[in-house]
Amino acid sequence: MGTLANLALMLLGVICLGHAASLFHDVQEPLGATHKRIAIIGAGTGGIATLRTLVRVLPEELTSGWEVVVFEQRGDIGGVWLPDLNPPRPPELPETPLYGHLRTNGPHPIMTMPNFPFKPYTDLFPHHSQVWQYHQDIVHHWNLSSYFHLNHEVTRTRWVGTSEAGKWRVQGRNHEQNTSFASEFDHLIIATGHDHYPHEPDIPGLYEWKAAAPNRTVVHSIFYRDPADYDGKNVIVLGGSGSGRDIARQVIKHANSTYVSLKFEPEDHPRFPFPRLPGLIFKKQIHHFTPNEVVFVDNSTVSDVDSVVLATGYEYRFPFLTAGGHLDIVGDENEGEEHLTTNLRRLRPLYEHTLSLDTAYPLGALYGVGFPTDSNSGFTDAAVALFVAYTIAYPHLLASRAEFLEHLRADEASQRAVGLDPAYVGHRLVRPGGETAYQDGLVEYLQVRGLAGHLGVPPLGQKFTPSWRPYGVAHAAVLRRAWTRIEKWGDGEVRRWLEGVETEEDWANLITRLVELEQGIEGEEGFSDNVDDAYGYY
Repeated sequence: MGTLANLALMLLGVICLGHAASLFHDVQEPLGATHKRIAIIGAGTGGIATLRTLVRVLPEELTSGWEVVVFEQRGDIGGVWLPDLNPPRPPELPETPLYGHLRTNGPHPIMTMPNFPFKPYTDLFPHHSQVWQYHQDIVHHWNLSSYFHLNHEVTRTRWVGTSEAGKWRVQGRNHEQNTSFASEFDHLIIATGHDHYPHEPDIPGLYEWKAAAPNRTVVHSIFYRDPADYDGKNVIVLGGSGSGRDIARQVIKHANSTYVSLKFEPEDHPRFPFPRLPGLIFKKQIHHFTPNEVVFVDNSTVSDVDSVVLATGYEYRFPFLTAGGHLDIVGDENEGEEHLTTNLRRLRPLYEHTLSLDTAYPLGALYGVGFPTDSNSGFTDAAVALFVAYTIAYPHLLASRAEFLEHLRADEASQRAVGLDPAYVGHRLVRPGGETAYQDGLVEYLQVRGLAGHLGVPPLGQKFTPSWRPYGVAHAAVLRRAWTRIEKWGDGEVRRWLEGVETEEDWANLITRLVELEQGIEGEEGFSDNVDDAYGYY
């Protein structure tokens, strides 16, 4: 993106914030507990963050009359970090894209909930099992187990009432007892994640190419588990996001040849450049397939490919909302404002990717947590959870639907001004300041409406996001190179760097020290991507 485009985005971001400022007005009402029934669907990071905020952050005198239930269709908590021990074969979908070699490709301190770091001596880029254990530690620390209804799959949610008042009727199956259930709630919070329904692009000739030879395979990355499955094969990985990078790095050690098809140059990814590792053959975007060849947009071709991995992301589908008539699947435009819709890339209309502005039910009846695709999970979800919890507790904090829509339109206008299509951008945080501005903006909404200094909300004028977190995000690739270097130096060196690192402040200091180490070495020796192992990312 050019300098003028960046300037335009910054200016229009200020305009958008100006619209957002019109939502802020201090309204004081007395505290007081009222009876509320709240359903959270999903026991992953977003669901756990929201549950913790509702029952352990808000003051007890406010929530003493509340009943909170978390429905989770799987047999344990952890969401995407809970392994699928017996993944099915296509077309039946696995419960998670998780695979055995997966490690995070961001340092874990930037993934954590506020003031709750990983355990001492945790690898800076931990194995997925350590991330799952972190979720277990949260549940244990705050004594949250009793709120989870495991093996409970929600199949239909329906608002019973008017645009002013009513209840959510939640229906589903208890898979452990093989029975159905139904209950009513005042508020519904969707926290099911967005890594379950694969997006498979419509590439002309793909499946005709597959059918032309018996040994050819086409699979989405959700089914990927073991790089050894590609021993001796000629593989093309389509897609340059985290999963594409991770799979290509692993497959390269087993395949006869490994191609990577990208829409952009390898170095141009905004967060994690795709390393030009020996053995990777980079190609342009695929244009079409013939029975014998893969044809790219630059008219180049390859004819030796026998396996295609579609690292092409996921679709925003929520079948329980669709079954109840509250989420329609629409075309690419997705511009409606009366009814909640999805073009499979985004839900609209939502205020700040979380509050439904559908006219069928009152504001505050339906929320989503964890919708942004480029967030660092725990901390972002904690900010969203504060907004959700406090606006449920104090409904008068919510502005009018018209004001929220004005904010949404201004945000979309800022994207169009720099050549971005909001319907395609979806739930990516592309505004100036990105994830940090998003988190701080949600909490500032509460601060300027009289909740500054309340539990979980910083005093007025203090940002929710400490400066070390965006620093860690911005230097994630440098930290990955630094940590891989230290791991090559041996277990003793790893332990030396982790010695005495326990608090959130300790981890923040470690991040700074590692960046300085790597930048100093690279300043003397020059840059090289020395990452041999794969670091997963969703």
